[in-house]
Amino acid sequence: MCLAKKLAKLIPFYKESEKIPQLYNMKKASFLLLLILVASIACDNTPIPDPIPFRFVNKTIDLNNLSYQKLKFDGGYVYEEGGVRGIIIYRKNALTYYAFERNCPYRPFDDCARVEVDGSALFMLDPCCKSQFDFEGRPMGGAAFSPMLRYRTNVAGSILTISN
Repeated sequence: MCLAKKLAKLIPFYKESEKIPQLYNMKKASFLLLLILVASIACDNTPIPDPIPFRFVNKTIDLNNLSYQKLKFDGGYVYEEGGVRGIIIYRKNALTYYAFERNCPYRPFDDCARVEVDGSALFMLDPCCKSQFDFEGRPMGGAAFSPMLRYRTNVAGSILTISN
């Protein structure tokens, strides 16, 4: 049973004593109410997500390579091997690239938990749990409540480095 519920049961039995000054009773009641408030916050039922398994990532990509032609334009993306279930590389602008783990943060151990870019190229989607993510990795809908795992990116000339 949650601590807040246990403390709430104590309040009806709290009775003033004639020997204790009124001020002391008010302090004691205020303390009990504060304790219940703190305990009720601790009873948050938000589910704790399973962590995505760790995989070492250190990739170097030459953006001039024809395989990465889509990354020459803002909003372009490619799928790359690496990480747990692959990596989505997305170009926000000429200086900003994002690299996301394709493993969905909602139930990452499910076999089908693999994010892909939607056919409209406006968001990312896990077809398994129907979670949708924007291109910052934030959940927009579906079951997921945690953001996608994002790897570090660094651009130096035409070389993009992805690491964790």
